[in-house]
Amino acid sequence: MHQTTLIVTLVLLLALAAAFIIAIRGSLVRQPSGDAAAATARIRSPMLWGLLAFGVVVTAVTLRPWPHTVASAEKPIIVSLTGSQWSWDFKPKQVPVGKPIVFAVTSTDVNHGVGIYDPDGRLLTQTQGMPGYINRVQFTFTKPGTYRLLCLEYCGLAHHDMIDQLKVVSN
Repeated sequence: MHQTTLIVTLVLLLALAAAFIIAIRGSLVRQPSGDAAAATARIRSPMLWGLLAFGVVVTAVTLRPWPHTVASAEKPIIVSLTGSQWSWDFKPKQVPVGKPIVFAVTSTDVNHGVGIYDPDGRLLTQTQGMPGYINRVQFTFTKPGTYRLLCLEYCGLAHHDMIDQLKVVSN
């Protein structure tokens, strides 16, 4: 999915660049005009080239590290997490602090959004659980404690009760 988004973004950027080039070439055609129009025509082309260069630089800088993957020397622990109306089923229910954890999230019925909250109630990470698809999100817990898993996508009458707990323990 990330690869497809990156390719589509680059193709659209090339299309935008082509539109700029066409506009610049069209502006180079001399037309009879007064002094003000000539002055405007002289600065238009460099301005468009500058905007194009700026757009390419901004795009390259912001897309270069994308998709955002977390590199780790350690093999991550996989937590299989399945949402169903109105509960979470996941294993293991206890993970170690300081180790990369990959949550492989899916659903048996409707879309569920899983949010993982620290003991102070702050949202740490989230992803969607969708039927027939597995979304993965990686996270490394830095403190031991009891973390709450809440559904972030309205999934029916008992959505508010779709809460579970994950224990993060010291090694």
